Amino acid sequence: MVSFVDEYERQLDERGRIILPSKLREDICNTVYITQSTSEQCLHLYTEEEWEKVAEKVNQLPTATDRNAAAFVRLFFGKATAVVVDKQGRIPISKRLLEFAELTKDVVLVGANTRLEIWDAKKWNDYQDELSSVMLDGILKYNLNI
Repeated sequence: MVSFVDEYERQLDERGRIILPSKLREDICNTVYITQSTSEQCLHLYTEEEWEKVAEKVNQLPTATDRNAAAFVRLFFGKATAVVVDKQGRIPISKRLLEFAELTKDVVLVGANTRLEIWDAKKWNDYQDELSSVMLDGILKYNLNI
């Protein structure tokens, strides 16, 4: 299992590609999965191994009897894309995903344990400005004694 940590400032090239840091390429195979975040205006990047785990969890949802579960599955997988990391370590991001996350030239890759988040740099900075009180509330709410 890969555990993503750290932040990496990157730039989108003219074709909507990001170069993954060499440090991360060691842990990522040829194919990665990118989809919309379900809670923030950013993208989630999963390794093949982690995507399979997510798919297994989602397969447990009662999509035949619960419209909300079925809608979630459609949107989560329907908005996702599988991309191949090229020899230079670049990953292409589809136009619809670029538009969803409002990615501009400057982006930040943010380690989020089992996934990598892709944020527009300005949105990431704004988010961090709001974060400190939310983080404290989360630590208290979930009894994370860290």
